[in-house]
Amino acid sequence: MSQQGSNRGLIVLVVVLVVALIGAICVGAGLLIIFLNQGNTGTAPVAQATAVPGTTSVAPTRAPSSSGTTSANSLRLPGSGDPPTLDPALTSDAESAVYVVELFSGLVTLDQNLKVVPDLAEKWEVSDDRKTYTFTFRKDAKFHDGRPVTAQDFKYSVERAANPATTSPTADTYLGDIVGVKDKLNRKASAVSGVVVVDDYTLKITIDSPKTYFIAKLTFPTAFVVDKNNVERGGRTWTDKPNGTGPFKLKEYVRGQRIILARNENYYLDPK
Repeated sequence: MSQQGSNRGLIVLVVVLVVALIGAICVGAGLLIIFLNQGNTGTAPVAQATAVPGTTSVAPTRAPSSSGTTSANSLRLPGSGDPPTLDPALTSDAESAVYVVELFSGLVTLDQNLKVVPDLAEKWEVSDDRKTYTFTFRKDAKFHDGRPVTAQDFKYSVERAANPATTSPTADTYLGDIVGVKDKLNRKASAVSGVVVVDDYTLKITIDSPKTYFIAKLTFPTAFVVDKNNVERGGRTWTDKPNGTGPFKLKEYVRGQRIILARNENYYLDPK
């Protein structure tokens, strides 16, 4: 996995361990979290995890494959419970973010030094007045089903998050600097005028005034890209089978028991 991918995983792992420890102290049983390093690794049913009070570390264990053999390419962690949501636009808590940042991604992300670095966008430029950002998308970035990620996907995702019907608790905070977002949130506009698709791989974002911190806001899940077909065809349960862009895919989720994330073997930030 690439340095950026491993950084994301390291940050998430720390959060998972903290959540797991809190869960171990507060409850008697929680959700079993399994990270599979091989996307095509099968899994047999596993028993529900039981959190052990007082445990301060978690050791990786081997997950059974569909044939009953074991594999070293997995990491099991106890969680405190089901995430409230797997929808990036609705994510406002750390427990949901643990999974969302593995399943989805945005234009930019944070490295191990908390510096904003490219993600779905390979580069960006800022206008002289510091209000317009021009992003160039990576041409090797794909959704989990193999479809290329385009600038139109980001525009759809922002407009969905800003749609009052979505009821995003964070759209105003993290996207509200973008021209047109507040108007859409307040039902005064049907589109976000500050997000302009130049072509499939070029996007312009205009904000209401120069703000040096704006680019960092795009690292929050509310600004992550979602697949329009996945959302609209899946309806209210679309996150049961999310077609994201992140380093892991949702392989299995049995509420109250286990959640299995399988490595996305076509992840664009992995070394080729």
